[in-house]
Amino acid sequence: MAAFNLKVVPQPHVGRFSAAFFRPFAPSLIGWGVGAGAAVALFMGSVPIFQKDVLRKIPVVANYFVDNTPDSDKPF
Repeated sequence: MAAFNLKVVPQPHVGRFSAAFFRPFAPSLIGWGVGAGAAVALFMGSVPIFQKDVLRKIPVVANYFVDNTPDSDKPF
């Protein structure tokens, strides 16, 4: 009969929580994260610095936030 070697590998953890503990919650956490990101993008969409730093770097959304108004038509 062949010898069976049992190799024990320690699982990384923080306190008593490991990756296996959070695995059942992953789909829900991903859904809440996407929802929170969409809410932030929706509510912060009118803030100019958020537009410049975040929204103009997303390829599909970038063209919506480009200002093509000539300087002569801008009041300030």
